[in-house]
Amino acid sequence: MKKESNKSKIKKMGFKRYLSIFLKSVMWFFIGIIGFFIIYGISSFILSRISVDGKNEEGKKVNVYLMQSGVHTDFLVPVKNDQVDWTDYFPRENTKLNDTTTKFLAIGWGDKNFYMNTPQWSDLTFKTAIFCMTGLGSAAIHATYYYEVPKSKPTVQLTLSEKQYKNLIQYVKNTLVLKKTQQSVYIKPTNKKVVTDNDAYYEAHMRYSLFHTCNTWINNGLKASQQKACLWTPSSGGIFYQYAK
Repeated sequence: MKKESNKSKIKKMGFKRYLSIFLKSVMWFFIGIIGFFIIYGISSFILSRISVDGKNEEGKKVNVYLMQSGVHTDFLVPVKNDQVDWTDYFPRENTKLNDTTTKFLAIGWGDKNFYMNTPQWSDLTFKTAIFCMTGLGSAAIHATYYYEVPKSKPTVQLTLSEKQYKNLIQYVKNTLVLKKTQQSVYIKPTNKKVVTDNDAYYEAHMRYSLFHTCNTWINNGLKASQQKACLWTPSSGGIFYQYAK
């Protein structure tokens, strides 16, 4: 009887030990996650406030805009000029209205799964969020035609030289998945709510993550076109801070 009692005590002690180890592991796991996001937030704030200076160049100018939509930023560019006709890469035929009177095109980059399945923030699922944060999904470019520069959204006008605009054009083209014919790859949404009247989605390179967001993509585009930018930023707030907005 004493042997059985001792065995029972040993089992209970072993169970308590493993339970204690498990609970401590869970506790440190959550402390690690909280610590990571605290460091991430502090780093994001500091690095987004460090400026990378732009460069002024002589010659003919092209007006380009930064457009903020909540947490997201787009480049807003003329639909067509002497250097590029964006309809070659983002055909109006892929939009619902196919309206040839639109004058501007908003170009943004992001997670494909998020674009295709999240028409509203309330539609965001845990799976989509995890894929976005960890870079497990593929990417897409969202292209939206506008009739004028929207007055309802925060915008910043950038004045680029032709050479700087050429660099921005190449940056966008390098992001797009292009066929051998140099045509983009249109993505047909299964959820009709993710598109409106003048927008469409296209396959893109790279992967979205906490360290390379839609705003990081814009910020890198600013650097490529020799415009003022953040040292690094995952947020639209960092970009617009540089332009005192």
